[in-house]
Order: sequence, then structure tokens, then C-alpha cells
Amino acid sequence: MPGQAVEGAERLCITADGPVLQHDRVVDGRSRPIFMEPRRVGVILSRPPRPAGRVVRTAPSFTRSTGRVGREASTRSSPTGVVHGHVGVSALSIAFVRQMMIVLGSVLALLAVGCAAPPPDGPQIIAGPDGASIAEPVHIVVDGLAPGDPVRVWARANDRMGQWWESSGEFVADGTGDVDLTTAESTGGTYQGVDPTGLFWSMRLPDDRAAPDPLVGADDVVVELGVDRDGTTIARSSLRRVVRAPETRSIAVLEAGLVGDLYLPPGSGPWPGVLLLGGAEGGRPDPAYAALLASQGFAVLGLAYFGEPRLPTTLTRVPVEYGLSGARWLAERPEVTGPQVGVIGTSRGAEYALLLASSEPARFGAVVAHSPSDVVWPAPRTVPPTSRVSSWTREGEDVPFLYRSATEEPAPAPPVRTASSYAEAVEDAGRWARTTARIPVDDITAPVLLTSGGDDGVWPSTQQAGRALAVIDDAGNPFGSRHLDFPAAGHSVGGVPNLPTTRTTTPSGPVVLEGGGDPAATAGAVRTTFAATLDVLQALATAEG
Repeated sequence: MPGQAVEGAERLCITADGPVLQHDRVVDGRSRPIFMEPRRVGVILSRPPRPAGRVVRTAPSFTRSTGRVGREASTRSSPTGVVHGHVGVSALSIAFVRQMMIVLGSVLALLAVGCAAPPPDGPQIIAGPDGASIAEPVHIVVDGLAPGDPVRVWARANDRMGQWWESSGEFVADGTGDVDLTTAESTGGTYQGVDPTGLFWSMRLPDDRAAPDPLVGADDVVVELGVDRDGTTIARSSLRRVVRAPETRSIAVLEAGLVGDLYLPPGSGPWPGVLLLGGAEGGRPDPAYAALLASQGFAVLGLAYFGEPRLPTTLTRVPVEYGLSGARWLAERPEVTGPQVGVIGTSRGAEYALLLASSEPARFGAVVAHSPSDVVWPAPRTVPPTSRVSSWTREGEDVPFLYRSATEEPAPAPPVRTASSYAEAVEDAGRWARTTARIPVDDITAPVLLTSGGDDGVWPSTQQAGRALAVIDDAGNPFGSRHLDFPAAGHSVGGVPNLPTTRTTTPSGPVVLEGGGDPAATAGAVRTTFAATLDVLQALATAEG
């Protein structure tokens, strides 16, 4: 069938250097052309793979310099017909016409079956699809190498401070001279093993400079790619990964006492609304996460709740009513389907999200809590220990919290793990204290997604999420709640997928905490939780539709 990719099929292609024979090799269901040596016009129009053992005799050739036709000919069949005859010198004009007809047939064959442009001389790196969402998988292949060639494939990209993050893998070309990162094993560099996403999550700053948080803004991420052989770069390319879909809009929000940004998808809407809450770093939530969610068809309010002008300076006595006001404001926007919205929170923002959803259950149609807590914890120790206060208030009163000893507070440096102090606080607390500080997640009337990393260095999110899910299940929540736990992952299991996860520290006010986790495991967790988050929010969209 014309245009169909057939393993081993050959066709004659007319190039600037004359006719060449293109051999098609099918890889992953796609035809990949390999251009072979030039062939004489009229030899082959198109032919299928040669069966093993079959002898094919060549047809006559036309010699331009002398104008003579070869004296020997053969009779053979081809998909385009049968070539017959014994041609003598006296039959020059007939042979010339016949050869010209074959050339014309070649051109028509090109139109029918298509010939790819010949690849550039030497190796090349091919990555795609270019311009796809950062959440989508990409395919990176190096071809044009000699079989067995050892090469280093590298990548680099800028963070939002303009710093270069770099990664690499070391490979050996296969028997066809290719390195396909989907199946090829890296034996060195910043990651090892077979991992199609390894070049992305394993990027790191070369000299341990401070990394921004969040890592990137809402703009596209442009990844530079290269191939080195014997210390010399022999091929380069680039790949654009889209965070914010074209025509996605963001609007600064400074009204009704709220501080944040509203991200709207392309088009006129209305769309399901999602309230996005950051963690203990404060300020406006991750703009890349908000923009990516908006690109998936959700109107997202990234709500700051401390660390911005007009808001508390630290995570201290933040009103529950403030978050509920943000949810109502979002639901009443003309761009939002309402009256229910979803809520997504990370770390201390997940604690806040569960408080909001349990305080006004009818407002929330979907709840996602990345690395959550099932109890309320106190504000950071910025006042004497005898004056500890809650992180949250309700109607002006502190929401009861579980006390952590001041001696267990981390020092400002170096990065430290604090998960054990939270676990010990739960173990040491009496039943009354635990019951009073518990977030009433059994009041939530929506699907709940809880995610956690088993090597979380900040707090024991696996245990905390497990206790929360047990309470939700005991209450008979019929909306499909679930807990995704990743034993080797760290604290940052939610957010934008396919970004570097080698930075394991996380800010918490004036303190830098060790988030823990294996970077590869954390990267896999983020990819999984992003897909699961969309599933939960899609349930919200379906309900509102």
C-alpha cells in the first residue's frame, strides 16, 4: 500500500546528488529512512524486502557520458510492473525513451510512497514532540553513530534565576548506530539505568548554589540537548516543554482581602475552579503548578495565606475564614462553573486544605493533599516557648494544635530532618490532646487524594496520611478517597512533573529542612500524583457538568 511503513522496504529517491536508495527501518511503529549508496536511474522504482536466498539480477543501465546502453539485460518483476528485453546498441533511441519513462515513473513513485529528506552528515539527536506539555512523555534518540560508539548525552536548562541545571547519561550505540533513551541503559553521569525521563529529573546545579523555590516560573522550559564523543560535542538540539498553554491567562488578585493570582485556560469558559495552596515557604503558590493545571482546563486561584504584604508575615494564626473566603470568591467568578471548587494543598498547605474542606464541606467537590498532616501543628517558634500559638484560627480563636517541644525545633543550619520529632510528639501526646488537635476529615463530603513519601524528612507524611484515610474510610465517605504512598520518595511528591528532583532541601520560614527521598523515586511519584490529581479534578468537572 503506498505510504505504508514496511520493515526493510526500499525506494528510489531523487536528491540533489542524484538518485539514492532509501531503506526504511520501522522503529516503534514509525518508518525511519536510512539513505544508502547512490544508484543508477532506472534500476529500482520501489521494491519490498528481499526474501532470503533470492537472487535478483539487475536491469540495464544508461550511461550518460557515452549515451550507450548496456548490452545485457534481464527480465524481472517488481511491484510496479515487469521490465523485459535484450537491448542492443542499435536500439539506443528506444532504450533512451524507456529510461526517461522510468525516471518519470520514479518521480511519480516518490509522490505515491514518499521519500524522506536525507539526514545531515554525521550523528544527530532527535527529541520530540517539541512544544508538548511538560507533563507529557518525550522521545529522545541519537542516530548516525557507529555501532558500539560510546557517547555522553547531556541536557541543561535554566531555572527562574537564570542558573544552569545540567544532567548527562553515558551510553553505547546499538547495532544500528542508535541510542534510544527509551530503552538504552545509562552506565554513568547523573543517573544510571533505563529511564526515559532521567535527563530531566537528574539535572543539578554544578556547584551547589542555592536553588530558587519554586524552581521555574510559568514560562516554557527550554532544554538544550547534546551528544559528546571523545570529549567533543558532535550533535546538538533543543526541546521546548510547555508549562503554560498558549493563551492561558493570569490575573493578579488583590481584592476582598485576598492575595493571589487567578489562572484561566484558553477560551471563554466557564471551567471548574481549583484553589491552590502552597506550603511553609509562604508567598504565592508555585506559578508553574498553577499554570499547568490551568492548561489542563481548570480555573486556578493560587492563594497566598502568609508571607505577602497585607497578610501575616509567618505561618502564625492564619484564619480558616480567609481560605474559605478565597474558595467562595473563586466559585462566584463568572469564569467558574461553581458552586463547588476543588482544593489542592502541599505540606502545611495540605494541612490547611483539609481544615478548609472539613469546615465547609459543601463548598469543596474534590480535595488533594500532598504530604499532609492529620493533626494541626503550632506556628513556628518565633515567640518564647511558653507562648506557643496555633498556625490557624477559627472565629478569632486558636485552632487546637499538638504541641512540639521547643528542644526539638531545628537549628537554622545545616539542613536537618525533623520527621522524627513530629512522630514522637504524636506518640507522647495523650488521647485527649490527639483528639482535640485532629483535623475532622470525616466531615469531608468529596473524593480525597492523599499522597506521601516514605522517606519524607520533614514530617511523617506516610503515617499522617494513613491515619487520615482510615478516619475517612471509617466515616463511610462514598466518593472514592485514596492514599498514594511512595516508599523511597521524599517530601515533595506533588507538583509539576519532569523537573529536577535532585534538590531535596525545602525552606520552612527561616529554617532549611531536609526533604529526604531518592531523586528518581521522587520524580516518579510526582508524575504519578499529577495524573492522579487530574483524575480527581476531572471527577469534579464531571459532577459540575
